[in-house]
Amino acid sequence: MEQFRPFVDKMPDFFKPWGEEILLRYFDFEGTTDRTTFWHVVLINFIISAVLGALCKVPIIGIICGIVVALYSVAVLIPGIAMSIRRLNDIGKSWPYIFFYFIPCVGWIIMLVFFLQPSAGGNYQ
Repeated sequence: MEQFRPFVDKMPDFFKPWGEEILLRYFDFEGTTDRTTFWHVVLINFIISAVLGALCKVPIIGIICGIVVALYSVAVLIPGIAMSIRRLNDIGKSWPYIFFYFIPCVGWIIMLVFFLQPSAGGNYQ
């Protein structure tokens, strides 16, 4: 996805990790993503979602905004999964650990604990 490189280079510094992880590494399931970058991207996704959600409450643009929210959610789904797998690689876990998300009630807690762990030095399975 190197065609987005000029766009990412022009982004403000706060949004560059998001551009690098979401736009430039869209289908990259190899390698690692460090803890700081992972949570920075999560924060930016949260801010974007919150702003879009707030805009959806405005009566005139609510329907259009709902479509934009749906499109954004679909657009960041694959890179979000890829980034989660790279984060698991960074802590020394292999990609099948991503399926912990599907454990009812506690899966997201397990993944949160994994994502909060420090890097394992790049030695992933």
